[in-house]
Amino acid sequence: MDEDVGTQVAPSKRIIELDIIRGIFLVVILIDHIELYPSGFDLFTGRGRLLVSAAEGFFFMSGLLVGMVYRRRINRGMKFIFRKMWRRAIELWLASIVLSLLFTAAAIYLHHTGIKDGLLPVTNWPHIIKETVLMRYGYGWADFLDRFAILMFLAPFAFWLLVKKKWWLLAIISLVTWAFRGNNFTFSWQLIFAGGMIIGYHWYQLGARYRKLSAQTKKHVRYTVGWVTGISFLLSYASVFILSVLNERMSSLPLWLQHGTNSWNSANAWVWLYSQKWTVGPVRIVLFAFWFSTLFWLVSRYYRRINPRLVGAVELLGRNSLFVYIIHAFIVFGFKLFIPSATTLLENFLITAVALLLLIIITRRYEKWQVSKQPKKAKAHAKQPKQAYLKPDLVKSP
Repeated sequence: MDEDVGTQVAPSKRIIELDIIRGIFLVVILIDHIELYPSGFDLFTGRGRLLVSAAEGFFFMSGLLVGMVYRRRINRGMKFIFRKMWRRAIELWLASIVLSLLFTAAAIYLHHTGIKDGLLPVTNWPHIIKETVLMRYGYGWADFLDRFAILMFLAPFAFWLLVKKKWWLLAIISLVTWAFRGNNFTFSWQLIFAGGMIIGYHWYQLGARYRKLSAQTKKHVRYTVGWVTGISFLLSYASVFILSVLNERMSSLPLWLQHGTNSWNSANAWVWLYSQKWTVGPVRIVLFAFWFSTLFWLVSRYYRRINPRLVGAVELLGRNSLFVYIIHAFIVFGFKLFIPSATTLLENFLITAVALLLLIIITRRYEKWQVSKQPKKAKAHAKQPKQAYLKPDLVKSP
């Protein structure tokens, strides 16, 4: 198997835009998990109720970096690829078990069983442990880890198809699996992860092809993607922040506006029929492709014009995404233990801001601790420009 591995290796560079985007997704995830509305921050996140969410982005980015990073290592052979990916899958699986059992125990013994939906109704620890190990039960705000573990276990087989230049076969397998997904979460979301792998593996070739397009063609592509994203985002945003207000005040609205609101509700229900989040409806998939492309273009074009401290904080979170994802679960749990049942807009803003600040401070200390553990040569290496490396967190480097 190893002798057939391709010889082309992508440049070993860290893409700062991808770190920033991952950081944005993690910020959105924390805000929506704190779930204090209105806070002002919810105007940025859409309260997790838009037609596309940060969760899809996080799955896609994980697959993207699997394809991109391991493409640089194919000269080490497929045995190395299988070993590294499976070791990462085991780490994610063990982390999901520990965190799920820890949050379950904390919710039960602190008498906060209603702190999050999904807690098993009967406290039977042998059963809870068995279901957690078998990945049929997960609890807490890092409950996607077991899904990442499954996808990382399957990733080397998908990567082998990419190495064999059979990306089209991987795409067909992924699409067929998605088509027969039923209500299975992993069968649904693997499509986003696999799509990310395919694009990540061919990242530099796709970039080169795009650069070869004529200026006019590039302009048409940007305008089409931008307009589809803008219109669909505004409609989705309006459904969250305007339609919900109209529904709350339905009885006091004039008759013509009641009819208009009911028609809007019907249209919105039809759109959501094909935009389900749990099973990743087709409309959600298509819109994600447009929204992510627009986000990447916006970040690439404008991040240098934004306050460097703000960009640096978001990039910091993106560079340490797995650590941040786990720590955010502890922050959310801890905050929800003490958040009062009724809060004002100002209190919502302050609580959410403190949670974000705490996440950044902890992550910064973690990164400094990581650097302090490295040998002197590695420390000097780490001080070079950030663009010189590409080290994704869900794809642990050797």
